[in-house]
Amino acid sequence: MEPFHFKQFSVRHDRSAIKVGTDSVLLGAWTNYNKAERILDIGTGCGVLALIAAQRNGTARIDGIEIDTASAEEARANAAVSPWNDRLRIHNMDARKLVSSDRYDLIISNPPFYAGEEASPDSRRSVAKHSGELTFNELLCAADKLLAADGRISVVLPLNREKDFLTDAALFGLKPNRRCVVRYLGSRPPKRVMLELGRRAEELEQEEITVESTQGEFSAGYRTLLSDLLMKF
Repeated sequence: MEPFHFKQFSVRHDRSAIKVGTDSVLLGAWTNYNKAERILDIGTGCGVLALIAAQRNGTARIDGIEIDTASAEEARANAAVSPWNDRLRIHNMDARKLVSSDRYDLIISNPPFYAGEEASPDSRRSVAKHSGELTFNELLCAADKLLAADGRISVVLPLNREKDFLTDAALFGLKPNRRCVVRYLGSRPPKRVMLELGRRAEELEQEEITVESTQGEFSAGYRTLLSDLLMKF
């Protein structure tokens, strides 16, 4: 499999359980990195979210953690050849076991989110995509322990699981302050939602983005959001 080439870096993803996809790239582009000095990517996979974070924030130190060994090794290799290798560290470990004395200003994650559906026969894909391996509650529990007092967590989820996620988030005092509904195609119902949560109650900013306005035609909003990332834009 050929590397996925971005404008400022490339990602190999042939060994990773989950390949570079729209959800991670869109979340990486939508996330607000302002004032984040320490960033954590939970379930980094091949490292694409961590690399986007490094491009978008020129000074932050970024940790990516990944439970799948082959994916973590590939993420480590991608980070090593990137322009930001001095600020990126990849750890092969379970997010539920991470302990850090220094809290993170921002946590980003494209978490396992399928619940109730048949698990993938590929055990590595199943771990990466199905929430039985890392539940929303476990992800949020980890975030609660690792976030700075004014830290934020940014995630992408299926729209039909948003209520479950927010219910669990409330248990840890995490409240949404940004929300973006995602349509893959303008003529179809939205399928995803991106959320940013923090501990401080703020007025909720709401927006919607469409990936393709018509089949094969990327929307102006999507092009603008990803203009510094994707080669095609």
